[in-house]
Amino acid sequence: MEEKTTLKQTFKQISESNLFKDFIKENPKAELCAGFFVIDLFGNDNKKSLDYRVGEKIFSFSINELGKIKMNEDKLVTDESRSFPKLEVIEPFVNSDLDEVESAAKIRALDEGISAKFSKIIAVLQKYEHEKKNKQIWNLTCMLEGLIILHILVDSQTGEIIKFERKSMMDMIRKK
Repeated sequence: MEEKTTLKQTFKQISESNLFKDFIKENPKAELCAGFFVIDLFGNDNKKSLDYRVGEKIFSFSINELGKIKMNEDKLVTDESRSFPKLEVIEPFVNSDLDEVESAAKIRALDEGISAKFSKIIAVLQKYEHEKKNKQIWNLTCMLEGLIILHILVDSQTGEIIKFERKSMMDMIRKK
């Protein structure tokens, strides 16, 4: 059985790699600003990456299915006509890791009368302003059978669900 993906394990694997160590030597002021994970519950399209900001550039370290670490460099997206949330430094350690937030999402869905099976979860660890406090959260987009989409925000330290919203793929298509 495949080991569950966790932030702790991903951070350890990336930070101990020679690729990352060389990167940090050249960029000692690099700041961790996001964690991005795809949990594919039916297939094998899992993804795990950590994003570091250096000035106006983003460096994404991802781990493929063979455990090989790859780095991609990208320019930070800025657009004067749209307001993008500011990328803020996040902590690589959480009290509620991916396995706990996945379980919490499934339990809450059942509590809300949603019994459709989860097929994929996109989880982003980021900063979020909630009740005038800047919290580190798991931002989950969950795709379920029957074209159901759940948008769930979970406090990464307490495990508290801050937001739970049900959407339908059909609603999103109609809005466009």
